[in-house]
Amino acid sequence: MSGKPSYKEQIVLELVARGNEAAFRRLYEAHNQRIYSFAFFLTRSDVLAEEVTQEIFIKIWTHRSELSEIRQFDAWLKTLVRNQCYTFLNRLAKERLILQEIDRQESEVSNYTEEEVMFSEYNRLLQQVISQLPEQQRKVFILSRQEGMKHEEIARQMGLSINTIKSHMKAALRSIRLFLDSRTLSFLLF
Repeated sequence: MSGKPSYKEQIVLELVARGNEAAFRRLYEAHNQRIYSFAFFLTRSDVLAEEVTQEIFIKIWTHRSELSEIRQFDAWLKTLVRNQCYTFLNRLAKERLILQEIDRQESEVSNYTEEEVMFSEYNRLLQQVISQLPEQQRKVFILSRQEGMKHEEIARQMGLSINTIKSHMKAALRSIRLFLDSRTLSFLLF
C-alpha cells in the first residue's frame, strides 16, 4: 500500500464512486489480498483478518461517493484497515471482560445457592434433633438459644434451680452436637 493512486486506479475509484459494480470488483481484486495480509499482521487471526477485509469493502461501497476526493488511496486504505482492526480487537477485549464477569457472577450465585442449601439442610437437622430431645431439655434449649433468655430467667419461669437448667442445657447441647456431627459428616460428603 503505497502513495498516490495511479491514473488507472484513480479512474477505477471514480467509477466506484459513481456506483459501477465492475469497477468495485476490480478494486476488490486489486486490494483484497493486501488488506487481508495487513489485517492478519495486526490481529494474528485468520478469522479477524477475514472479517476486517469484508468490513473494509463494505465501508468502501457504502461510502463510495467520497472515493473521488481521496488523493492518497493507499494511505487512506491502510488507516482504514488499522482502525477497523483496533475496533474489532477492542470489541473482542470488551466481550471477553463481559464473559469473565458473567462467569464470576454465575459462580457467586452458584456458591450462594450451595451455601443456602447447606444452611437449610443444617437447620432442618437442627430442628429434627431439637424435636427429639427430652421435653425439659428441649424447653431449656429453646428458651435459651432461640428466645435469648438467661439461665436465671429460665429457672424462674420453669420453677427449677439454676444448676438443673445448666444440666439440661449441657445435656441438650451434647445430644445436639453428637447428632449433628454424625449427620453433618455424611451430609458434607454428598
